[in-house]
Amino acid sequence: MINLNTMQKRRLLLLSWLLFGCFMSASGQKRWKDTFGKSIEFETISTDLGTVRTWCRVSDNAVDQIFLKPGRDHNDLKSPIMLGVKLNHTLSDFDGDKVTSISKNYTSYIISDSSAATLIALGIAPKNVKNYKYRVVENDSIELIPWSPIPKMEQKYGARKPYGFIGEFKAPGKQIMVEVVNIKHYNIRDGVIFDWRVNFKPVITQIDVWTKHNKRFNLNSSKLNRGYATKFDSRTGLPLDLKFPVDSINDLEFHVKQHQTVPFTVYIIRYMDNDHSQVPIGEVIGDSYELNSQQFDIPGKYELIIQRTGDLQRVDKSQQLRMPFEVLPSPFLQKKVSLKQVLPYAIATLSCLTLLFWAYRRNNKRKLGRSIQAKESINLKLRSIRSQLNPHFMFNALTSIQNLMNKDDTKAANHYLAMFADLTRKVLNTSEQELISLEDELKIVEDYLQMEQLRFGFQYQIKVDDSINIANTDIPAMLLQPFVENAVKHGIATLQQKGMIQVLINKQESDLVLSVTDNGQGFNKTAVQNNITSFGLKLSEERIALLNQVYKDQPVTLNIDSKPTGTIITINLTNLLS
Repeated sequence: MINLNTMQKRRLLLLSWLLFGCFMSASGQKRWKDTFGKSIEFETISTDLGTVRTWCRVSDNAVDQIFLKPGRDHNDLKSPIMLGVKLNHTLSDFDGDKVTSISKNYTSYIISDSSAATLIALGIAPKNVKNYKYRVVENDSIELIPWSPIPKMEQKYGARKPYGFIGEFKAPGKQIMVEVVNIKHYNIRDGVIFDWRVNFKPVITQIDVWTKHNKRFNLNSSKLNRGYATKFDSRTGLPLDLKFPVDSINDLEFHVKQHQTVPFTVYIIRYMDNDHSQVPIGEVIGDSYELNSQQFDIPGKYELIIQRTGDLQRVDKSQQLRMPFEVLPSPFLQKKVSLKQVLPYAIATLSCLTLLFWAYRRNNKRKLGRSIQAKESINLKLRSIRSQLNPHFMFNALTSIQNLMNKDDTKAANHYLAMFADLTRKVLNTSEQELISLEDELKIVEDYLQMEQLRFGFQYQIKVDDSINIANTDIPAMLLQPFVENAVKHGIATLQQKGMIQVLINKQESDLVLSVTDNGQGFNKTAVQNNITSFGLKLSEERIALLNQVYKDQPVTLNIDSKPTGTIITINLTNLLS
């Protein structure tokens, strides 16, 4: 048995009460199944459920329990203002819908017993009270209290420190909005809507009918509604004798008068075979609701009910909007047609379908053949360019060896030749591969830079983002090498030991970005492309254009920025790391 001292028991009791008092709900659903109780409610955000609205209650004689709530990282207060609401402890069915104010959502409360509501702000303390103001707006039209300083500080409900008292509000039959804002940081603001109205019956302003042919007409217009309804309720405007064939309507769109703080639920009742099934089919979001034909795709009698969100049996019928309607059998099914009459049409239809299918299949085969042929042509061009890049690379390397031999530097020439042989083997090993790992590509680049470093004496760096797995990332073979070669030949060749080449491999979201930077004197792109010594640059640009025709979902972009102070070549492989 575990023995707990008095302090441990008290903390365990507080934590248990708090866990019981904190509860969750999606927008517009019940947060509490009974009365408000002797408590104070705070709105919170639960990130462990995908950032949803939650509510947490604490006792109205221990308001500081809100600071002891568990899971601080998973269930945090909505704003640093920490608005707390206290309602009549006997009040039930007080849930309101969320109300949007610019970029913020405010909680709303339905106060059906005309009692008062108290609003406090635990996040407002004596040291920061001058940074906050509040205002009160009635019925979204009359500003009862303009932006004003917080009325006073108080220390009630078991609070250990003073907090901001926003006020006690009571406006039977009306709706008021209380907003609190930090005057130094407007983004820090919160608000609450209190609604004392008692009539929650929805008001339909218009019913639009969408036909199977995507045509729309106003059901309330007897001239346009195709005779689907002839009698209408003088008070609600709803049809009293709505009837239509089962295949004639695709959607019924109900336009509802602004209801702001009151969430509505739509029910449909099916009266068939003594089965009066009641099915909630959705919520009214905004000012309209679409009833899809899938909800009434069987002939029979139905009734549509729109009411404030809640149990269908508990809401008074005077607060419900009811619209009975009947779905009639298809006119075609009502007619008796003999097999002899149908057979010619069936044969003709089947023949047309067969012909259309044959034509469709033949056309697809042709398209597929042309697509395969085009892809093979592009691959042949790519292989042709690759076959030109390899001899070009070897020609340049042999030229370097020849230069060393002409200088009678036999030792350096032999060393260079050995490195060239090893590098040539690596290049030839990948000559049949269109894609190689980034790791292999960087080995070829580094071997080449080491080889040319013997001749020119420049410095180089190769840096790779730690988040990139170079062994498991494939790129087109010999993609970097021609640009590195260009940086050596046309960039730092004349700088000797002062020359610097950087090869950077970075990740930008799902893109792989390769860059080659040198501190040479730069070059004219057009002049270099026409120079036979930069044949590799021209081939590389042609190759990238062909690769973009093959890998349309992962295009490659090339950017060359050459200035007198140096050259930056950037290659972006889009979506390669996704």
